[in-house]
Amino acid sequence: MDRAIENTTLLTLAGEGLGIVDDGTIAFDGADIAYVGPAHEFDGAPERRIDGTDLVTMPGLVDAHRHTSHTLLRGAAQDLPEIEWMTDGLGPVSRHADVEDRIAGARLGAIEGLLSGVTTVCEYAGEVGDLVESAYRPLGARVVATETINAVVDDREERGAREPYAFDPEKGGAALDRAEALFDQYQDDPLVTPAYGPQALDMVPRDLLETVAERAGDHGRDVHVHVAQGRRERLQVQARYGEDASTVGVLDDVGLLSDRLVAVHCHDATTAERARIADADARFVGCPSSIGAIDGVVPPVVEFLERGAPTALGTDQAPGPGGHDFLRELRTAAMLAKTDAADPTAFPAWRALEVGTTGGARVLGLDDLIGTLEEGKAADVITIDATHSSLAPTVQAPFHTAVPNLVYSASRGAVRDVFVAGERVVEDGEVQGLDGESVVDEARERAERVFREAADDWRAAGSELVDAADDGRL
Repeated sequence: MDRAIENTTLLTLAGEGLGIVDDGTIAFDGADIAYVGPAHEFDGAPERRIDGTDLVTMPGLVDAHRHTSHTLLRGAAQDLPEIEWMTDGLGPVSRHADVEDRIAGARLGAIEGLLSGVTTVCEYAGEVGDLVESAYRPLGARVVATETINAVVDDREERGAREPYAFDPEKGGAALDRAEALFDQYQDDPLVTPAYGPQALDMVPRDLLETVAERAGDHGRDVHVHVAQGRRERLQVQARYGEDASTVGVLDDVGLLSDRLVAVHCHDATTAERARIADADARFVGCPSSIGAIDGVVPPVVEFLERGAPTALGTDQAPGPGGHDFLRELRTAAMLAKTDAADPTAFPAWRALEVGTTGGARVLGLDDLIGTLEEGKAADVITIDATHSSLAPTVQAPFHTAVPNLVYSASRGAVRDVFVAGERVVEDGEVQGLDGESVVDEARERAERVFREAADDWRAAGSELVDAADDGRL
């Protein structure tokens, strides 16, 4: 055995409840868990021992949907009407970011997530392989690499919401080719799992959607789609497919409404349409911070849980909600669900921990590998300092206050160690593999240039942020 964390409080997420072991030990043999259970039953001889006193040890968190390349643009678009957010807020700035800017943002976002206990992410981006190689590989994180497939012409003029976007077949085909190349490149990689990423049904032509559905079915691959995101998508789908059409209906028509589908957002879907998604054995990802900030609504996380659908959480992107701190996302998800339902029991702390670990693993199709602490599974493990000021005090009797404290009060500063496949990628709160200070410095310099170059376009777009800046509020 390579390493053991001894005399720790284990939240295994296996078996009944959270699988709590008060005085536990977990041991790694290479990339896998070799023992997990009571400390007094452990008789191994690990090469390295970690004293787990005052630590909570649990499975790594799973961020099931994120766009970290936008992290460089944190603060660029928020407090805007939903219809303005992309076109008048983020768009005028993001158009001035180049490939290296996107990579710098991804590095920053990847570090932020890792320091909050995330071991597995679904990164959703165009040319996502660049981000895998430049941001995730150096950090040793596990990643579901989802290539964005978008066929909307690059030089489109602003159109009315009811006028269908013009498509560029070559652009869409090239994106699909990049996705296929990822499956070939990473087919034997233990830390990278590719997926198809048709961006949304208003951004990909029907024949390309059908091709993706066919290939996904033939090869058993996942298809990760933004579904029913809001009014603009709804109007675009109706304009292209008919007044009675809906995103969920088109998904069914083209063969994508199946157990291969990972449906993100879904807040503009009707109750009946959400039932169709769940009944098709599709999986759901909610992004409460993002959708709360951009759309002013609460995604249907609790509804999908009640329907028995595999359900996960994602941090989405930084310019709206603010970043990729997953502990904060757990708290936001719980608080918004309670408020939305006018019921403080709607999304309890233990359910949030399940959704952030086992739920994420199921949604990403990795539950045979991660999500729980069990012998033979990957050693994707985090430790939390129970004496940290944001978490303390914690007690174990008559119940474990570490569970609610993790969700409702802990900051990412409480995360002490992060292991991915047995490798220690965060040690004593310090990220390994990349110089965090240099990453922040580069991101700041690049952001200053991008915002400076975008100033005229941003002002010409005329969003409400322009008035706020002119009035000295920004």
